[in-house]
Amino acid sequence: NRFQRVCEAVVSTQSTGEELKKKTESKIYNLKQSIVKIKNAEREGDVESLAAKRKIQEMTERCINFLKERELDLVGMVNQRRSANEDVMKIQLTQIEENLTMLKEGQEFIHSAFANWTEAEIVAIEDQMIAKLEELSAIETHKHTYPVSKTEFLDEGVKDVNTAIESLGSVIAEDKVRIAISNLGNISREGTAMDHKVLAH
Repeated sequence: NRFQRVCEAVVSTQSTGEELKKKTESKIYNLKQSIVKIKNAEREGDVESLAAKRKIQEMTERCINFLKERELDLVGMVNQRRSANEDVMKIQLTQIEENLTMLKEGQEFIHSAFANWTEAEIVAIEDQMIAKLEELSAIETHKHTYPVSKTEFLDEGVKDVNTAIESLGSVIAEDKVRIAISNLGNISREGTAMDHKVLAH
């Protein structure tokens, strides 16, 4: 009887061991599957992260391009206004130089005539000399108009751009940034080619 009980105990233990072994193997399999899923999810996360970073970089580059385009627009406005100022000043400078040349030549002619000509020669061209003197005296040298060439950049629209940038991350938000950037900054100048100041000498 004792031997039989031992045999039954051994059989029972073996049976219990087999059941525990099956359960353990099942749990090991499940854990291994979980590890595989986690690693797969990790790899997918890495891929998604890289893709998201790439999209962020592309979006940032587009916004930077918007800024560069606006920069070129603003610089072009400055150059255009500077060129217009230079054209006006060149015209006025040419006129002033021509007037100065006429006055100098007239002065030298009159001085030479009185210094080197005879009275009879002077009397002979008296009418022409008087007419020339009247022409020279009519030249205005006491005032000249000139455009104010101060061109100033106005730091406008930066707050709107910052607000739009804070909401970046969608096509709609990116379009808002583009619009905000297109209105960024302004060029202001005190006076224009039509606004003149008097320069007294």
